[in-house]
Amino acid sequence: MYLYGGVGKTRFDEDSHHSHLRPLTPNLFHDYPTPSHSGDHSPQSESFGEFERRTVENRLERAISLPETPTNHSSEMVLPTPPIRVQREFSHDTPATPPTSPTAANPQQLSTESPNRRSLKHRPIDESHTPKNLTVLTGSYRKVLSATELAQELQDYKSGLAAKVGSVPANHLPEGKVLVLYTGGTIGMKSVNGVYSPVPGYLPEVLRTIPPLNDREYVEKEYGLVGPNSIQPYALPPVKHMKKRVVYWIVEYDPLLDSCDMTFDDWIRIATDIKKAYHHYDGFVVLHGTDTLAYTSSALSFMMENLGKPVIITGSQIPVAEVRSDGMDNLVGSLIIAGNFDIPEVAVVFNNKLMRGNRTMKLDNSALDAFVCPNMHPLAEMNINIKVYYEAIFRSGSIAPFNVHEDLCRDVGMLRLFPSMSIQTVRAFLAEPIKGVVLQTFGSGNMPSKRTDIIEALKSAVARGVLIVNCTQCIKGQVDVHYETGKILYDIGVIPGSDMTSEAAMTKLCYIIGKDDWDHQTKMKMLQTNLRGELTITQQELKQNEIITHIARYLRLSSIQEIQVVRNSLLPPLICQAAKEGNVETLETLRESGGHFSYQDYDGRTPLHVAASWGQKDAVEYLLKHGANVHVKDRWNCNAILCAIRARNIDVVRVIKEAGGRIDGNPKETGMELCFAASQGDFSLLECFAAAGADLRSTDYDGRTALHLASSNGHLDVVEYLLERGLNARKKDHFGNTALDEATKGKHDKVETVLLRSLSMKKSTGENDGILFKIDPFPSPPQG
Repeated sequence: MYLYGGVGKTRFDEDSHHSHLRPLTPNLFHDYPTPSHSGDHSPQSESFGEFERRTVENRLERAISLPETPTNHSSEMVLPTPPIRVQREFSHDTPATPPTSPTAANPQQLSTESPNRRSLKHRPIDESHTPKNLTVLTGSYRKVLSATELAQELQDYKSGLAAKVGSVPANHLPEGKVLVLYTGGTIGMKSVNGVYSPVPGYLPEVLRTIPPLNDREYVEKEYGLVGPNSIQPYALPPVKHMKKRVVYWIVEYDPLLDSCDMTFDDWIRIATDIKKAYHHYDGFVVLHGTDTLAYTSSALSFMMENLGKPVIITGSQIPVAEVRSDGMDNLVGSLIIAGNFDIPEVAVVFNNKLMRGNRTMKLDNSALDAFVCPNMHPLAEMNINIKVYYEAIFRSGSIAPFNVHEDLCRDVGMLRLFPSMSIQTVRAFLAEPIKGVVLQTFGSGNMPSKRTDIIEALKSAVARGVLIVNCTQCIKGQVDVHYETGKILYDIGVIPGSDMTSEAAMTKLCYIIGKDDWDHQTKMKMLQTNLRGELTITQQELKQNEIITHIARYLRLSSIQEIQVVRNSLLPPLICQAAKEGNVETLETLRESGGHFSYQDYDGRTPLHVAASWGQKDAVEYLLKHGANVHVKDRWNCNAILCAIRARNIDVVRVIKEAGGRIDGNPKETGMELCFAASQGDFSLLECFAAAGADLRSTDYDGRTALHLASSNGHLDVVEYLLERGLNARKKDHFGNTALDEATKGKHDKVETVLLRSLSMKKSTGENDGILFKIDPFPSPPQG
């Protein structure tokens, strides 16, 4: 069996959205991680511990060496010389000599792309785009391996070897897991003969040796049990006032790129890689060169729809391994934000400031304070303490799961006006196939009123359907149509761009024009709509809550800062109380008074946790529509959907799931909860777990399923329900007992009869008898 995107398959449109990828290279985020269970290696023929070790070690350690030099493309990097050796991960039954890889000349073999990507098959590709792979550094190897699976495998391995790991100490900080994607740039360069150069594998290796960026003792203690050549994470030392310890994994793009070589396809690749790993990490950091960082951060902010986790982009002016470097501060700050804070935005960290990605621009090519957010205050400032301005955080108001929009229009451009500009230049620029234009005008959006020839050319392009956005050439300020020279453009259909940066306006055009399901009028409207916080709209003044006003008077508070402290102290419990009661009207009043719904109490619970726990569906829907985050976990590692499940409110569970909520955490713990519910005959709790997307076949630490416990306790209705959901009476636990055995031992005749009938039906229809049951969350890969 071949993993889709692995040996013997061309990863058409899966990683770089084209068919001329280097063959025989598995995708780090391959879509079909289906393990093979053939021969004598079944869970029934060995102990639980042996099975767990074999499963993880086989998947982590199985690899073969690659050629030391590339064979197909001159742009591919030369792999590093020993002691760094490159290995690749294959499935259990991958042949040592892979079959001939398909090429563009073999169209039949190119049909192996997943069904949901077939619409992207003919995507235009930038001629300058360089195909890329992803690599991960182990102890002495570089591997191509799925980081998406990595976090889950390590978690399963640790839970499977609970006796060795032991219980978590009470003072043990929870971990904030972060995935770092290194694309290239100065931050990871090495000084070679006095010149900074990108060296493959250098950054992941050198970070191991920098104490502020890696607590080696903690990593060895918590993750050293998977072997010397396993893919160990990095860990920041504990940070004062932070509730989580940041643990992070680094994946490196191959080849590394100067940011000037970034293309639309690279943006798509980064976004889709994050999507594939989205549910395994608490946040993401992208290491990027500074020259086009503002373009990438703007593009990702639009492409990533309904984002619920922080995606931080950073770089540096000096490499991170240098004695004097801004790279270390930028990387540490990015990791802390990504692993600890509820900031569901694409943002940029630079020089101790967190800035909205689509508001950022590079101002200085030599100063450490290279990036500015000219028309907006930073989202956070990292001084002695980290001050986050939560009221400025942009939150999605859609009740929908996270998604990446991959279709970007390539036929866009920037036209900068200057005195005595020739009409031939303008006409040539506006000629087909141009579909979108960022028009950079003077001052507050003005253009020469006497240049009727340019005005007519623009008017003709607008009539043809070209979307033109008016942005000022000034760094600060916004377009104002109240001047005659600016109103001329507005009257002919040019869209005012408010205070958008040119980078944001261009990438927004690419995103909106790529929305084929929107008509022209909708696209024009969306260009003027604040989609991701990229432009300033007229804001209503906050209403001052009467309670806060009276308290401020009583305490003789006069400064805005003092009143803000009172507001931040009083509003969180008031919002949580309103959420508990389901009082939507009060929630609206408190929101208008300056409250936000990302407040966490001393247990880390948000208003969404509270509303879900009390089954307040209306309050849950209101909170979600105003940006409440379904991914935030409390001190017990529970998110809102788990609270709704334990409240046994299936309607609330469905609402949160629709908004992208899912059960995160250890599958064994989920299995324990399912088994407990089945043992108590708690039918409603099982239904809630099923509605949340839980795998009802999950096992506890003894390999027992909910069907084992329901059969053992004689709960006939639960047994019938579980059988309908696909559980099998012959699934054995680690003691060799099946659900049928449990029913027989308990003398539950009716349950035994139902189980026997189920087995006979499976046998008569020729179905698998379910000796090994495993739900694969992905469809089976195409064969051939």
